[in-house]
Amino acid sequence: MVLRIGYLGPRGSFTEEAMEVYTKGINIYEKVEFSTISGLIYAVGTKINEAVVPFENSIEGSVNVTLDILIHESKAMIKGELVLPINHHLLAKKAYPLEKIERVYSHPQALYQCRRFLNEKMPGAVLRETESTAEAAMIVSKTDRPYAAIGKKDLSTLYNLVLLSENIQDYKENFTRFIILSDNDSMPTGCDRTSLVFATENKPGSLYRILGLFARENLNLTKIESRPSRRALGEYVFLLEVEGHRQDEVLKKVLGEVEKNATFFKILGSYPRWRESYPPFPGGRADASQTCLKHEAEGFS
Repeated sequence: MVLRIGYLGPRGSFTEEAMEVYTKGINIYEKVEFSTISGLIYAVGTKINEAVVPFENSIEGSVNVTLDILIHESKAMIKGELVLPINHHLLAKKAYPLEKIERVYSHPQALYQCRRFLNEKMPGAVLRETESTAEAAMIVSKTDRPYAAIGKKDLSTLYNLVLLSENIQDYKENFTRFIILSDNDSMPTGCDRTSLVFATENKPGSLYRILGLFARENLNLTKIESRPSRRALGEYVFLLEVEGHRQDEVLKKVLGEVEKNATFFKILGSYPRWRESYPPFPGGRADASQTCLKHEAEGFS
């Protein structure tokens, strides 16, 4: 059976680039394009076997639609992650002066990541959100109005656009973390991360006691974030990410205790940590590789 892998289209999106990075070691697979993140996630396990989905950006934080669907609506699990550097460019059908641009199209995250540039260079332009940066380029390519799109440089070639301005993101260090979704997560590698969500009673010390379970066993939490519970205003669930695999003896014990003390509990998956360049490895890329290699030398594959 051919592995069917979904991505957020159309052609030229950052998610397609992430999918190409992920599939380098896969010999036979079929690319399946989706027009929305929600449709992409919902399709896992039915129309497709796996999906590559944007999850978090270093400037703007979590992609909320991805996170919320995983928490509340989908049974898909995270089986992997990868991180891409993100450089945004301003594209148009003709070489318009920036002050003449009437509209700027892009994905909401891209617009947010370039807000300083847009405010300073094109304060009068109307910002229009699209499902992806590639969709923005497609829209601009089909109009003769002085509209622009924000996205990858090679969108200019794909959609016959002119490059108006390069690297317009507000911060040079701009990275997006993508996750790979499937029916199941991954087996332990010795260099893993586990994502989970939980809710506690709305009582003093409830959250503190659960976080203390990880501290007691010297387990490193790499992310904590709250999201609305969707049950009542002011009620939240918490996303945690912790170093280790849910099958590791110590982490397995702690997760069992968390579940007993939580009013809601769900494991989103355990998966290999991205080795190229992703905090919280102290020292960055080199330290990440050394840490993983140390684990493998101790007997993990």
